[in-house]
Amino acid sequence: MWGVVCAQIEAEHIGMDGNARDGRLRALDGNRFLLAGQSPGAETGDLGILLDGWIFNTAKLAHQLGAETQNAAEILLCAYRKWGLDFPSLIEGDFSFALWDCGQARILLGHGPGRNFPLFYAQRGESFFFARDLRHLLANMRFSPRTNESYIARWLALTHTGSEDTFFEGVFRMIPGSTLRFEQGRITQDVYWHPEKTPPLHLRDSREYADGLREVLNQAIRNRLSGHSAVGSMLSGGLDSSTVTALAAEMLAHEDRRLYAFTAVPEHSVNDVSGHFCDEGPAAASVAAMWPNVDHVLVRHGAHSVFAMMDLFGAEMLEPIFNPANYDWLYEICLQARQRQLDSLLVGDSGNLTISYSGQLALRSLAFEGRWKTLTELACDMHRLESRRCLGMAYELLSPFIPPTTRRFLLKRTRGDANSLYQYSLIRREFARDHGLDATWFGQDTKYRDSRLLRMRFFRRPEVGSSLDAIQRLTGITRLDPTADRRVVEFCLSVPVERFCEKGVPRFLIRNAMVGRLPEKLRTERRRGLQAADVAIHFAREKEEALVEFARMKKVDLVARVLDLDKMERMLPWSSDPIATRGAVYWPMLLRAFSLGRFLRRLEDRTLFPPSVFQK
Repeated sequence: MWGVVCAQIEAEHIGMDGNARDGRLRALDGNRFLLAGQSPGAETGDLGILLDGWIFNTAKLAHQLGAETQNAAEILLCAYRKWGLDFPSLIEGDFSFALWDCGQARILLGHGPGRNFPLFYAQRGESFFFARDLRHLLANMRFSPRTNESYIARWLALTHTGSEDTFFEGVFRMIPGSTLRFEQGRITQDVYWHPEKTPPLHLRDSREYADGLREVLNQAIRNRLSGHSAVGSMLSGGLDSSTVTALAAEMLAHEDRRLYAFTAVPEHSVNDVSGHFCDEGPAAASVAAMWPNVDHVLVRHGAHSVFAMMDLFGAEMLEPIFNPANYDWLYEICLQARQRQLDSLLVGDSGNLTISYSGQLALRSLAFEGRWKTLTELACDMHRLESRRCLGMAYELLSPFIPPTTRRFLLKRTRGDANSLYQYSLIRREFARDHGLDATWFGQDTKYRDSRLLRMRFFRRPEVGSSLDAIQRLTGITRLDPTADRRVVEFCLSVPVERFCEKGVPRFLIRNAMVGRLPEKLRTERRRGLQAADVAIHFAREKEEALVEFARMKKVDLVARVLDLDKMERMLPWSSDPIATRGAVYWPMLLRAFSLGRFLRRLEDRTLFPPSVFQK
C-alpha cells in the first residue's frame, strides 16, 4: 500500500526549485521520488506514479492501449501518455494516485469516485505538499496551520457535506472523482466524474430494472471479492447490508467458500420505537439462515469506551468523529474480523442513495421534468398507501419557489422548532451568526432541486474517506462498499426516479430485485434499525470521565466560543434513559459536541499527537 511503503516521502515538500533553471520538479529527499521494491508505483523516463487502491478494468485498458503489462500503475502511465489529463475518467476502481511529469514540471493528483483512499494537499507560496495521511502532511509542512473555524461551524451545522476543507486552514482533501494539477506554482482542479449527467435508462418494466440492478451490483461485489481468500460482511437488519451479504454468499457458494457476517446488537434490552427496531440481531439472523455458507457473528455493544474511541480515531484522523456512538461496535467488529484472519468487510453504506433509494424528491423531479401524468399517479399511490402525507407532498413540490423566510415560517408552523439549527446542534448562537448559519434549518436547502442533485451531494463526501482509512490502519480491515461502485451509482442515477417508489412503496427497486434472496419479512419491512440503541446505558457508566472532560473543555477559549456549554451541561443525563425516551436527535447532538470539544481541547494542549508533529 502506498500509505505504508511511501510514508517517508508522501508528505515531502514537492515544488518548483527556485534555483534550478530547468524548472524540474524535486523532492526534498533528493532528485527523484523514492520507489520501494514492493511499491505499487512505476517510473518510465520522465514520468512516475504512485498508486493506492484497486483498478477493476486493467485488462480492458491494456487492450485499448496495446500494453503488454497487467501492472495497474504502468497501465495508468500508458493511459496518461495516450490520453493526457483526461485519462482518469476512463478508470474504473477505487483508488488515488500521484503522478509526476518532469517534462511538463507537473504534479497530477487523482482521486477515484470511491472514498477508500483519501488524499490531502496544501500549498504555501510555490511549495506544494500532498499525502495519503493527514498526520504525515502536517508533520512535514514545517509550519502550523490554524484551526479552520468556518469548517467547524459547518461541521456542527451539518452543512459541511461535500466540502474539500479540513479542520485546518489551508489544508484540503481531494473530492471523489476529481484531479488536481500543480504546475508553475499554481493549482488547477477538475471534477471529471459527473454521474448526474448519466442518460436516463428506459427499460420495459420493473423486472428489467430489478435484473439490471442485481447484475451491476453483482459485478461490483465480484470485483471486491477478487484477490481475497477470506472475506466478511457487516450485516445489519436493513436492506442494504442484507442485499450485499446475500449476493456475496450466493456468489461464494458456487466457489465452495464461506462468508463471515458480523452484526452489532445491544447489550441491554431496549424497546422498539416508532419507525425503528432497536435490535437488528433477529433480522440479520434470518438473512444468514438463508445461506448455509454464512457464519453469523453477533457483536455486543459496549466493548469500548466512547471517550476511548474519540481519542483513538481523533488522533488517527486528526478530526473529531461524527457519530461517536457507532464507533464502539464498528471498531469491535473490525477487531473480531481480524481475529478470524479477514482483511476486508463488505458493507452497504451508500445503499440509501443507490440500490435502496427511497424516492425522496421524486415528485419534485417529475415536476421539473414536466411529467405530470406520472407525478399524479405516483402521488395518488403514495396517499393511498399512507407513505406520504398530502401536506408533505405539496411542500416538496412548492418549496423551491417559496422565499427562504416564508419557507422557515411554514416549517416552524408545521414541524415546530424540530428542524432548526439549535434543535439538532449544540453550536453557540453567536458562533453560528459569525459564520452566517444562525438561520439554518435542516432540510431547507432547495438548491438540490431534484433527486439526482440531492444524491450527488453525498456521493462527493470526501470526509468519509478519513474514517475508512483510519479503520484500515488501526485494525487492518478494509471496508469495501459495492453500493458506492461507480457503475452502481451511474446505473441508479439512470433509473427513472419513480421506479424507486413505484406504486407508492419506498425503496421499491431493491425490494423487487431481492425477491427470493431475502426473507420476506425483512424484504418488506418498512421500519429501520436503530444503531447503538443502548448508548445511554453505556454512557452513564462514563459519568466521571464526562464530567472531567466537560470541566476541561470549559477552560478552552475556542470550545467556549464554539459550543453552547450551558445548554450542554443541562443536557447531561445520568438516569440511563434509553435512546427512545430522549429522541433520535438527542444522543448524536450531545456526543458530537463532546467529540468536537474533546478534539479541540486535545489539539490545544498538544495531547492529540506528539509535540514534534507541528514544527514552526
